[in-house]
This record gives sequence, C-alpha cells and structure tokens, in this order.
Amino acid sequence: MSGFEAPQPASDFASGRSNVGFNSAQTNGPVTTSFTQGNNTIGSASLPNVVNARRALLERSNTYMQDVVSEIQTAPIFTETVREAAEKGGASLFSQYGLIAGDAHLPSRSEEMLYYNVAAPSSTFVCGSQGSGKSHTLSCLLENCLFKSEANELPRPLTGIVFHYDTFSSDDVGTACEAAHLASNRNVKVRVLCAPTNVGSMTRTYAGMNIDVEPLRIREQNLNTKRMVDLMSVKVGGATPLYMHVVNRILRELRIKQQQTPGAQFNYRAFRQMLNQEDLTDHQRVPLDQRLDNLESFMARNRQPGNDWTPRAGQLTVVDLSCPCVTPEGACQLFNICLSLFLEQNKEVGRVVALDEAHKYMNESGESSALTENLLATIRLQRHLAARIIISTQEPTISPKLLDLCSVTIVHRFTSPEWLRALQKHLAGVSEVSGTVKATNGSGLGSDHARSLFAQIVQLRVGEALLFAPSAILRPDGQAQVVKLSDGVLKIRVRKRVTNDGGRSIMAA
Repeated sequence: MSGFEAPQPASDFASGRSNVGFNSAQTNGPVTTSFTQGNNTIGSASLPNVVNARRALLERSNTYMQDVVSEIQTAPIFTETVREAAEKGGASLFSQYGLIAGDAHLPSRSEEMLYYNVAAPSSTFVCGSQGSGKSHTLSCLLENCLFKSEANELPRPLTGIVFHYDTFSSDDVGTACEAAHLASNRNVKVRVLCAPTNVGSMTRTYAGMNIDVEPLRIREQNLNTKRMVDLMSVKVGGATPLYMHVVNRILRELRIKQQQTPGAQFNYRAFRQMLNQEDLTDHQRVPLDQRLDNLESFMARNRQPGNDWTPRAGQLTVVDLSCPCVTPEGACQLFNICLSLFLEQNKEVGRVVALDEAHKYMNESGESSALTENLLATIRLQRHLAARIIISTQEPTISPKLLDLCSVTIVHRFTSPEWLRALQKHLAGVSEVSGTVKATNGSGLGSDHARSLFAQIVQLRVGEALLFAPSAILRPDGQAQVVKLSDGVLKIRVRKRVTNDGGRSIMAA
C-alpha cells in the first residue's frame, strides 16, 4: 500500500499541513483509487471503470442525429429546400410554418422560399424607415400565426396581442393599427382595447372593419405586487426617489399579510389608504400621484366589467392607446400590465406578442425601461411561455438589449449611418463593420464592407430587406449536416399579404 499526500497551501490549514490524500492499491484486479481525509475513506472506484464512464458521457453517436433534428425543428427560419429534404427523408419536422419571403436574388417564380417557423418560439426584430415595408412584414408574420391560408400550414392557430400607440390623434378619427386589417379574413377575430377617454374616436377609426372596440378596463384582481413595482419604475441608473422607498415598504407589508392569508389577492384600496397616510411632501407626492392617476383612469369602477383575457386560438387583441390624454410613458405602463395579463393565461394556446411602431413609445423613461425588462424576460423564457415576440420600429437604437437577444432581424431600407452603427454592435452579420465608429469620409463609414452594406440597405426597394438570422437553415449539406446563415446576410423579398393592406401610402390627388 502506498499513499500520496496532495500539497495544500499553508493558508488553508492552521498547521500548514494537510491530512487529505489519495491512495491507490494494485491487487490481481484493476487499480482502485480512494480519496481519504484523516482516517475516513470518502470514495473508492475502479480507474478503468471511472474513465470509461466519463468517456461515455462525451459520446454523441446515439444522440447526434437527435440533436441535428432538434436544431432543425427549432430553427426560426428555413427554406423550401430544407422542407423538401426533410419530407423526402420521411421526417415530419415542421408542423406549423408560413411563407414569409423569397430570395431577392432569384426570379419571383423561383421555388426557393423562406418560411417562418411558427411552431418554435422565437423573437424577431423588424426595422426600417417609414414606408419601407416594416409594418407589412409584421402583418405577414401575424397572418402566418393566427389563421390558415394558402401561405401557411397551421393546424393549431395561435392567439396574439399587438401594442400600438400613435402620437397623431384627433377628436374625429385617428390612425388605425395596420395589423387590425387582419380582420378582413373571417377566420381571425380582432378586438381593439382603447383608452376610455378615446372610445368614440377609436370606434370611428375602426368602423367598417368587423372589429369590436372596447375600453381597456383593468380590474383590481389584475394587479399584484410585481405589477405595482413596475408601475412605479424609475429610469435605470437614476437616483431612487424617496417615495419609492415608501412604496416598497408598503408593498412589502401588504405582501406579508397576503402570504399569511390563503387565497388572498393584492388589495389596491388598502395600498392607497396606507399611501395617503404617509407624510410625503408635495414634491414627492406629485410624481407618485401621476402614475397612480394614470392607472386608476383605466381601472374598472363599481360594477364595470373588466376585459376578458382568456386565450382563444385565432384571436388578435390590439391594445391601441392612441389618445391626447395618454403620454408615451403612460402607454408603456399599461402595455406592461397588459403583457403580463396576456402571458399569465393558459399556455395550451401558443402566443404571439407584437410591438407596432415601437419607437413612438419606447424611450429612455423608467416606464419604457420596465417594459423593456419585461420583454427581455419574456424572450429569455419564450420556450417556457410558448411565446413569439415581434418588434417593429423605425429606429434600431430603441433598445440594444432587445437586438442582442432577438433570433431574427429583418432590416428594411433606411438612410441613417447612425442606425447602421447601432446594428454593427449587436448583429453577427454586421460585426465586420469595424470602421463605423469613427468618421473617416464624412459618412462615418470607414470600411469598404461598411460602405457596401450601407449601399445595399439604402438601395432596398419597398418590401425588400436584409435578413440576419444565425440559426436560419438554408439547405441540407450531406447526410447529417445543415447549412446555416450564421454570420451571413440574405437579401429577401417579403411576400404579399393575404388580408387587406391598410398601410399603403396616401398620395396627393
């Protein structure tokens, strides 16, 4: 019997010596090793058996094909070539999908088509200048998710929600959310939830579109501690105001009482009463009251019914808070609550969440930051929440964090070098644009690659876009390999809509 004492740093033991060691023994059988501490033997095993067991953990022969199949099934974008190859191989890999675009470099009658994988939860970022086709792309994605058509295979339609806010609003009529035109298909049910202060205008705006318009009414039962914390959110990085410490203390006290009472829910009235008893200065109380007043203006009063959030396949809920009385910050507060209510429902029906014209309400405010964090959490948990996230905006600079996590980015035409610089920091296919940080030729595009890519974007026609999707599968390559888009870029031509197009530009007579 021989022993080996492993050296230990003197600082680990008061005596400067260790009584921990490894012992090995050779008999007629295999070598055995034991780990000892003092007089106690902690573990013992046969070396060959241990090594072989560890090697077995690294083997992938039995699961490699399963991994490849799983990789294909969860790809957010795939081509007709991939679908045909899977079908010929007898594998039913794609259960729900819809045509989103064709390869812009190929003739329009080419069979190479790109599909959006509806079955796999994913996140998509769509950006571009006004009139470039981004809202059209958003509507096509929603069409693929919500009802059956010649463009898709959809045995189990999803349920969807779209957040819309327009700064232009009048007492007569406003601008309808383009996604609401999906109501022209009888297989999808569209309802609009609007501000109670703008019901008349919204009813006229969506008149004749087979859409139900109802005021957004939040019931007290819809509120909880987390939503109240989000409601009081302040700008990230800013100093926390004193009233937030008071609010958090009250919420903690109410939370403790709630946890001690089985079946109890958040009590907004008790929260308000406790808050009114606090000795706050006018300077502290004004911003607090502003947030609570905004919430209370949307709360169901007396016997008013709240909105029904039960998920229904083929239903699209448009939360349109366009109203002179609603600020972008107030819209973000309410969108955040609606998003939580939508996602907490039964997961048996898949969900799609869309932000339309996000640049109109996503800014640097605390309310916007809270909504962004909620969206980021949803994207990180999209597989567990059965959620697909789509963000449509003119400006790719609204939230770099969202760009980082999105699995698909569709870039329509724009003319701002600053937007390209924003994309360069967050997209694999633009990461080579290392010379865009400092201006060298007046445009700020310092490398040939940068100028070439920017020229492509500027020259895109309406409906054309550049696709960035590292996990997109373009074609099979051999018996057990696939070719991904990876850090490449694909120029695409988005398909026509199968519902009415409500986003056409209005030209002067």
